[in-house]
Order: sequence, then C-alpha cells, then structure tokens
Amino acid sequence: VFVFVLYIAINMFVDFKREKRIEALLSATQKKHKSSRINSFIVKFGKEHRGELEQKVRDAGIHSPQLAIYYFPIKVLFFAVLLFFVWIMDIAIETKFILVVISVITAVLLPDLILSLKQKAVVRKISINLPYLLDMMSVCVQTGMTIEASFAYLSKELETFDRDLCYQIKKTSDFGKIQGIDKALYNLSERVPSPEMSSFVLTIIQNIQYGSSISMILSDLAEDMRKMQLLTVEEKMGKLSAKMSIPLILLIMMPIVILILAPGVVQMGLV
Repeated sequence: VFVFVLYIAINMFVDFKREKRIEALLSATQKKHKSSRINSFIVKFGKEHRGELEQKVRDAGIHSPQLAIYYFPIKVLFFAVLLFFVWIMDIAIETKFILVVISVITAVLLPDLILSLKQKAVVRKISINLPYLLDMMSVCVQTGMTIEASFAYLSKELETFDRDLCYQIKKTSDFGKIQGIDKALYNLSERVPSPEMSSFVLTIIQNIQYGSSISMILSDLAEDMRKMQLLTVEEKMGKLSAKMSIPLILLIMMPIVILILAPGVVQMGLV
C-alpha cells in the first residue's frame, strides 16, 4: 500500500512539473510572437528608402544595419517625447503651437543633420589617413602586386588602422571584381568627395589606362598630400588670432571698460 501511494504521488508530481513546463513554453512563445509583430511593425517605417539610408549610415562610419531599420521610428519617438514635454508645460496656447512647430522641425532635421556631420567627419578622417594608404599601396606594387591585388590585400590589413578607410577599400575591391576597377574607383570618389581622394583615383585610372609605373607616383602623391595637410594646419593657425580677437574684445576688453567707468558713473549719480 505504501509503495502504491508513493507511486501515485510521484506520477502526480511529474504531471504537475510537465504542465508547468508547457505553460512556460506557451507564454514564452506568445511573448516572442508579440515581439516579432512589434519588430515587423517597426521595420515597415521608411522601408522605401532603406537602401539609401543604409548607405548613408555606413558612409557616416556607423557599420550597424540595425540603425537604418530603427532610424525613422527613433525620429517618431523623439518627436513624441518633445510633444509630451510641450503638452505638460503650463504656457499659453500660442507658445505651445510655436514649440510644436519647432519640435517638428527639430525631430525631422536634427537626426539628418547629425548624420550629415558624421559623414563629413568620416570623409575628413579618411582624407587625413589617405597618405598612409598610398605608401602601403606603393610598397605592395613594388613587391609585384597588381592594383586589384593591392586593394584586396589592404582591405584586410587596414582593419586595425582605420575601420572607415578599410570599409571603403574593401567595397572598392568587391565592386572591382564585378564591375571593373575603373567603375569601382569612380564610385569610391563619389562616396568620399574630397580633393585627396579625387587625386588618388585619377592617378590610379591613368596608370591603368597608360600602363605607367605607379609606385614612385604614389609615394610622391602621398608626400604632396602631407604637405597640403601641413599648409592647411598653418593656415588655420594663422586665422586663429583673428578669430580670437572677437571673444577677447567681448569678454575681456568690455568688462575692463566697465570697471574703469563704473566708479565715475557712481560718483556722478551720488552728486
């Protein structure tokens, strides 16, 4: 009798544990289904311009495709937050309307402005690091590599040096295998619109068309780019004194004038 009762108790315990596991699996499946529906709803925002947006995000140095998916929902959420703060403020209706208009403009333009500024910063950084690429490519050409092989090799070796430059070189190498190196180089100059990149692309294309030696040309071009960067820095340093004169007058000279004239004005008022 004792064994029979123990057997029934064990079976009841096993059935109870099985039911708990089934309930847990069903609840997890329902949660996953709800989250997948939410994700699919979010993904629909801006689907028509997804490819162009992904390219802009990558050109801005953000190598995460998730940002392109959630870019438009983030803008909507940002606008909703701004609208909520405007709504709870205890101000006049006219002021609220003005703030709503400002919130719309901010939510629409501010993310695009930040993305554009990051893209310009990436272009500037790539242009600064381009002479190092020319030196490495010159060494690759001297060892007997072709231009295509140099791009393929440097697309792997530049990862630790400059991730953005490595991405552009890798994309150029991949496009060159499909469309030809000429079109790939033209696409590179369009993605990185800078005078340094244009000079580099024209030099490579002329070498491909006329078959001239390019190793020394690349080294000379890298040296010219470094000189131009140095001249740019010197020019900025020369303009710095003129730019500092305005805050110098406003923040130092004006308080000094006020301190000099204040005692006389106070004495005249007392008299």
